[in-house]
Amino acid sequence: MRKRKAIYILLACIIICKFSGYGQSSFTDSILQRYHATKNTHQPKKYFLLQLKENASQEIKHILFFKAQRKFSELLYIVDTTVLNKPFLLNDIEHLIAVNNCWKLSPAAEQLMASKKNKITLFRFQILCTPIKFSENILRQYPGLMKKNIPVSGNQNIISLVSNFQQIEKLFLNRDEVVFIDVITEKPKEELGTPGFDLSANKLNMVHSQYPAINGQGQHVSIKEDFYDTTDIDIKGRYELSPLASSNITNHANFMATIIAGAGNSVWYAKGVANEAIVSSSSFEPVLPDADNVYLQNHITVQNHSYGTAIDNNYGLSAMAFDKSANNNQKLLHVFSSGNSGDKASASGNYAGITGFANLTGNFKMAKNIITVGAVDSFGNVEPLSSKGPAYDGRIKPDLVAFQKNGTSEAAALVSGTTLLLQQYYKMQHTNNDLPATLAKAILINTADDIAAPGPDFTSGFGNLNASKAMGVIRDNHLFTGTIGEAEIQTISIIVPANISLLKVVLTWNDTAASPLANKALVNDVDIELTLPAENKSWKPWVLNSFANTDSLNSLAVRKRDSLNNVEQITIDNPLPGNYELKIKGYNLPSGNQKYYIVYNYDSLNYFKWQAPEGTDIVEASSHTVLRWQNSFNSNGILEYSFGSSNTWHSIAGNTDLNKNYFYWDVPDTVSQAMLRMKIGNDYFYTDTFFITTLLKPAIGYICSDSVLVYWNKLKNTNRYQLYKLGQKYMEPFIGVSDTIAVISAKSLTSSYLAVAPVLKNGVPAQKSYAFNYSLQGAGCFINSFYINQNTAEAVLHLSLGTLINVAAITFEKQTDSGYKVIASPAITNQADYSYVYRPLAQGISYFRARILLNNGQQIYSKPEAAFYAAPGKYILFPVPLLHQNDITLLTALAEGETILLVDVLGRTVLRQSIISSRQLIKTATLQSGQYFYLIYKKGIKVATGKILIL
Repeated sequence: MRKRKAIYILLACIIICKFSGYGQSSFTDSILQRYHATKNTHQPKKYFLLQLKENASQEIKHILFFKAQRKFSELLYIVDTTVLNKPFLLNDIEHLIAVNNCWKLSPAAEQLMASKKNKITLFRFQILCTPIKFSENILRQYPGLMKKNIPVSGNQNIISLVSNFQQIEKLFLNRDEVVFIDVITEKPKEELGTPGFDLSANKLNMVHSQYPAINGQGQHVSIKEDFYDTTDIDIKGRYELSPLASSNITNHANFMATIIAGAGNSVWYAKGVANEAIVSSSSFEPVLPDADNVYLQNHITVQNHSYGTAIDNNYGLSAMAFDKSANNNQKLLHVFSSGNSGDKASASGNYAGITGFANLTGNFKMAKNIITVGAVDSFGNVEPLSSKGPAYDGRIKPDLVAFQKNGTSEAAALVSGTTLLLQQYYKMQHTNNDLPATLAKAILINTADDIAAPGPDFTSGFGNLNASKAMGVIRDNHLFTGTIGEAEIQTISIIVPANISLLKVVLTWNDTAASPLANKALVNDVDIELTLPAENKSWKPWVLNSFANTDSLNSLAVRKRDSLNNVEQITIDNPLPGNYELKIKGYNLPSGNQKYYIVYNYDSLNYFKWQAPEGTDIVEASSHTVLRWQNSFNSNGILEYSFGSSNTWHSIAGNTDLNKNYFYWDVPDTVSQAMLRMKIGNDYFYTDTFFITTLLKPAIGYICSDSVLVYWNKLKNTNRYQLYKLGQKYMEPFIGVSDTIAVISAKSLTSSYLAVAPVLKNGVPAQKSYAFNYSLQGAGCFINSFYINQNTAEAVLHLSLGTLINVAAITFEKQTDSGYKVIASPAITNQADYSYVYRPLAQGISYFRARILLNNGQQIYSKPEAAFYAAPGKYILFPVPLLHQNDITLLTALAEGETILLVDVLGRTVLRQSIISSRQLIKTATLQSGQYFYLIYKKGIKVATGKILIL
């Protein structure tokens, strides 16, 4: 065996000698310039650049795909000597040249190494190692160097560390166990995000209304970025602590948690997509998936990634790791924001210098088995800053888009939340079986509304998220799954009824992860074609022109075989009714049989459906609010509204353009249930009953030991109100009252958070107010505050009350030798603030307080407040006598740089201090007990003297 191996290596060396130096393409030459082995080295050659002949068999390419260290093209590979032991391979080799180890470096690492090799500059490195034992040994040998050790498959690990190129070259580059080295040039950062998400823009409000039991219950989502604030009442009782969480808490993370799973406790529009889902957190440093067991043990089926790095157009370690994570965790869907660099150009890769394309922020977004989400405004217009595709190899990116207010972060979060709802609904419809992540991806993509250019495009992907249609696919069970082998053809029948305006079919599969820096990420190539045998017609999937040119990238999709994407979609406008056949073919499957998923759905002709408001929606009184609908009519309609159960209809607009799919309505100033209807021809289309309301503005009157008083503004047509308090997870009904005030027993308050809602005439509560923490409103027991402003010899007393309810009298009082005496009794008016000027102040300290007399005879006192006064030219020291280890206070009308001396009974000066303030502490705490004399000098002249006693 050894002799045979030696023969093969010898043959390889003969080939090197025979073919080295001529016949290579310019592409091969450029690689050789970077990776050619040093000619004078005496070390045995380990790695070779292998170029196949043009007519090399597909079988040889399959073998090399898995055996090669790196693939540059279908004909060009980096291989080691073990590959050259295959005798049948030798006949297919065109060239074979020994190379150095620099092929292990990513383009970014190559470029930085050339410029920073001799500098002690620290970078974040990611190093792919095999086998796992090697990375474990390295971890033990250099514990201070490693940051994280993450398994990405059964026999591979990624070591993440901070180091410099000198150390990387010394410890890793020439080790056979090291497969690939990447460098992260930019830390991950949140891709913006501001409050104000709108669930109606992507039909999520329709899902909440039509599927009230689908709320994310039992589903677990991980938010990979910085940590959220666990005291946020909108995730109360529904977060899981994790050792993977970042120590840095950000508002962005809170906002993502709220969009995905907010309870709506704080206010109605803080209700997220899946408001009963469980939330956990994982830090986004490093940008790698968590270990497989983390997802499994914590039941995580969605991980949201609303962050990015620099534009990075290559299939790097992060992309490979996320593809492997998806394959190792078939229930887990990774959801990424596309980025906010849509107006920028990539600096490297196939699309370098093309502004407005190929600007996804991070090579991890080049993964195939994830969903990447761009951003649109609430009317489906792609935002200019939303990062665009294609991926580095021409694949369609982003996969879809969703609404945002300021950045693609929110768009990704909306898709993550929607996926949780789909997973819960699928379990209910399929006897508790889990929704495969790839099938969820297919559903989201195929039900998206086509926007921008017709068909898929590099701006909006396959369209704008439509959560209602996505739920409908599960409801109607328009789903197929199967497994196919190479060259095998399978057929699925799809029956299309009459009166259909659009038919959509999509094929997806979780593809095998490619090797780092693969020229094309797709490994297993599966194809679809749709036929209508009765009409002898066929349709291939939509394919975009990925040539690196602006005109090409802007061109419309055409129907042809797709050899790039692991998502293929066919659509037909106005399809004929009949029995269609979908043909699935295993075109090229080097990694073996491939599992796939099919989703189909269709839109009907002549339909109108309200999108907003839905029954669960809140419309604010006196607002300028947008009404939305879905529609296939090409005409105008008559728009009307009515209140409650009334059959009286009021006109809004008599000539509404239905094609716009929205209308701005000036909502009446009222609190009521209401309905809308659209008249099209002789047909009426009604909304569900929804609420028109005004948010109440509650305030705290007082917080006493036994009770708390809450009051709020009165609303029109409202005579009853419902109070809520925060329970274990959600705001819960608490007390009903028929007034705009409530006195709540302190014993019944198990939470500090309260809210109030008006109750309509039919007994249904309208929308709650903002939830507020009553203990943080600055209220006291009737007295919110009492303080003194002093102006020389007068004191201005200020009193602020929380409420005047049950207040019989108010008095201001001053302390005297015989106790507190009333100095003023202001008349009670409708105001909460009272003041009184007391003059003149006596020298020294004067104490004042306020007293409230209630109707039941109870008296409430403020805390006493002191006023300090010294006449011009006078100096007052207090307290006298003074307790040991305390300082004494000096009071003067105006400090003019005087000096105070303390002298003991033996005449020794024990303290000297400048007087720089009209009220100043004299540092006597260190003096012993006894009698002392003080002397005050001004400009060298003694102006005051006296004695003090320290006890």
